[in-house]
Amino acid sequence: MYTISFKNIQKEDIDIAGGKGANLGEMAGINIPVPEGFVITSDGYRRFLEYNNLTDTFKNLLRDIGSDESKISDVSKKLRDLIYLASIPEDMEEKIKEAYEALSSSGSYAKVAVRSSATAEDLPDASFAGQQETYLNVQGVEDVLNSVKSCYASLWGVRAISYRLNQGYDQQAVSLAVVIQLMVESEVSGVLFTADPVSGSGENILINASYGLGESVVSGKVTADTIICDHNGRIMSYEIGSKKTQIVYDKQHTREIPVPEEMAGSRALSDDNVSALVQEGLRIESHYGYPMDIEWAIKDNTLYILQARAITTLKQPKENKYDDELIKSYIGNYKISGPAKETMAFQLEKMPYAYRPFDYDLIITINTQKAKLLSESGILMTSDPRMDDDGIMTMPDPKKGISKDILKIPSTLRMLKDYRFCAGKCKEFMPVYEAEVEELKKADIDHMDVKECGQYLKRANDIEGRLCYDRFKYALFPGFLSGKMTRAIRKVNKNYNNYDLYKGLDNKTAVITREVSELAKIISSNEKMKEDILSGMDYAHLRAKYEEDSKIFDSFLSKNGYKSDFNCYCIIAKTLIEDPDRLLNILKPLLHENGSNYGSSDLSSSTEISSSSVDPKQEFEEMMEALHKIYGSKYPSLREEIDCYRHFHIVREESQYLWETIFFYIRKCLNRLNMLLLGNTDYIHGISNLFFAELIDVCNRGSLNDSDLEKISRRDSKHDLSQKVWDASKLLVFDSDGETLKGVSGSRGVVVGEVCIIRSPSEFYKMKKGNILVCELTDPEWTPLFKLASGVVADTGSSLSHAAIVAREFKIPAVLGVGFATNRYKDGDMIKVDGNSGIVNKVKTL
Repeated sequence: MYTISFKNIQKEDIDIAGGKGANLGEMAGINIPVPEGFVITSDGYRRFLEYNNLTDTFKNLLRDIGSDESKISDVSKKLRDLIYLASIPEDMEEKIKEAYEALSSSGSYAKVAVRSSATAEDLPDASFAGQQETYLNVQGVEDVLNSVKSCYASLWGVRAISYRLNQGYDQQAVSLAVVIQLMVESEVSGVLFTADPVSGSGENILINASYGLGESVVSGKVTADTIICDHNGRIMSYEIGSKKTQIVYDKQHTREIPVPEEMAGSRALSDDNVSALVQEGLRIESHYGYPMDIEWAIKDNTLYILQARAITTLKQPKENKYDDELIKSYIGNYKISGPAKETMAFQLEKMPYAYRPFDYDLIITINTQKAKLLSESGILMTSDPRMDDDGIMTMPDPKKGISKDILKIPSTLRMLKDYRFCAGKCKEFMPVYEAEVEELKKADIDHMDVKECGQYLKRANDIEGRLCYDRFKYALFPGFLSGKMTRAIRKVNKNYNNYDLYKGLDNKTAVITREVSELAKIISSNEKMKEDILSGMDYAHLRAKYEEDSKIFDSFLSKNGYKSDFNCYCIIAKTLIEDPDRLLNILKPLLHENGSNYGSSDLSSSTEISSSSVDPKQEFEEMMEALHKIYGSKYPSLREEIDCYRHFHIVREESQYLWETIFFYIRKCLNRLNMLLLGNTDYIHGISNLFFAELIDVCNRGSLNDSDLEKISRRDSKHDLSQKVWDASKLLVFDSDGETLKGVSGSRGVVVGEVCIIRSPSEFYKMKKGNILVCELTDPEWTPLFKLASGVVADTGSSLSHAAIVAREFKIPAVLGVGFATNRYKDGDMIKVDGNSGIVNKVKTL
């Protein structure tokens, strides 16, 4: 059986009709308005391979790939070339012709869409969206047959093979059906999500709509209208997109044409259209039993459903496998109050998620250096989280005390106050560590054996520890003793604080911010590239489409590519090199502002971000001139101390970037080591569940033993519990009762506005001018959002956190450390942010 009508297909027939074909048949069976069509079955594909003696050839070529992505391109070309040279069997060709002619009206062949429908596609756990090809406006038997072969070839495109490899699907088991479906010459088309695919909320329905064929919306070629509505079809927001072009029918398949200006600026959908879409979307969701991603088209005011699949990226609430008593047993009678509570709120900004054992040891390597320095002066103090043998992370067991070395405190303080000495030490050690990190980068990690990987990890961890010791001793700790300078600049302006001493400073993140701003300006001059980025095109496709123009990113990444999203995590962190889409997300708010001047903005948690047009460097020099007039002959000495103080911050930023670089190469090594020991690269669920010393022992032995495997399995299975315990521990730090949340004042002022919840840079596009930014935490790459925000509320943080400092510099109210604002509120809620008292209230609206 080579062809089968939609009406004879059900959703369970994926093996026959592929995911797309099975869903179309299922919907046709319940009278969803699906354009008529048929499916060339997966048996037809297998028959095509056998007829042309390709089955064994394909198996051999695919076996050569294994897990080596570098071989994909060559194998892909060979497979596709073989398909294009092959012939469709005569009996199969006859069946396709019969089914196609049955769709056609007398005397004229129908225009159809020829769509790939893989047997691993449109599944509840993986969409495989866009991995195989679709051909539109195909007409005539010969063109249909050629398009079928092209669909077969697309099963073996580079991106399709790579996607299946990374998703863990058996390349040799996958097959392909082909959908032949009547074209709808749509006037308006788009997509509908029956739940918000970003937040996971099922309360609202999200619709994108534009003119012409839906390809322009799905591919991101246009900025479509965005409609958010409730389940009754009531429109909650309608944002008109630019809709500059549309894809329409053409004799040669399709073509892209401009949209008239008056149409582009108007709504693509009427209220009645929206209501009909919502009704049909909810009917489909109800039938399937889970949220759906639906492609649709409207012609002559008639709605057609072209495709439907599960929203595979939807954040589903995890089943609670652990009862409250078990979670409480890890917390016990732990209590935290006073200054320790504020300190812990600050720490939670740096460590919001539970660590894996290996990652825990890496951060302890960093934190231990502070304790070591304090103990050298007789102060015994620890505030690190704990982790047991199951990998369960719990709150610190704070310990305080003194030793006989307390007598060294006076000499330690004299050293820390000697800014010239400390700055000199910084200038000595930074080139040393930079050279050591360069050596780490040169290592041939891809060809290391197990023992060499262990030696590499030890060397990297040793550099990290020594770097942090010197960083804390000669840059961080002296920076705490800024009282003299703060008092001095307050003679210039009583509102100045020590952060004003950083005005116009060329530290690492200041440089990154300026270069991001320059990128935004360059991109803004390329209207098409700007439009594609704002429409959601990913980095890989952007590079492919703008091969020459996109080289502007190369220089940026070569200098700044090791900047991470989580600088206090190694295992889950990703640098801009690893996730360049993050860079596009950082750029989006700037591009929305048409690449306007952000030169005074800064990604740093403690660098001036001026909302005025005055150059921060000029502001700093004016402050110094005022100091000179006040202090006269004493000014040169004071200025030298201030310059040293500023240098300490540069060192803190540069040294942090160095350990982010070290973490990048540790991840590369873990990737290699996990492959050697466990046969895959999933080190997060693999060897990262061993503590550092345990993994080094494994490397020395050369293999994992039964005890190691048991620890990996047990700790990995309990990581969800560890996160739940850590989340429950936060309740001891934060007040989470009711719709009034209490935190700490990060920046003074009071504002009332609409909530915009941002959970990650991938949601930056949601932010609108005047929104109140509500988030778990921020880090330097979030800085562009502060230009748009009227206020900030963060689950974690303190008055010294990134969000607080940036909010103060932008002069917007901020309340931090409230615990659970991202769960208590939702987008569109009206809240009052009182930065004077540290309280956030939900505001009732009429």
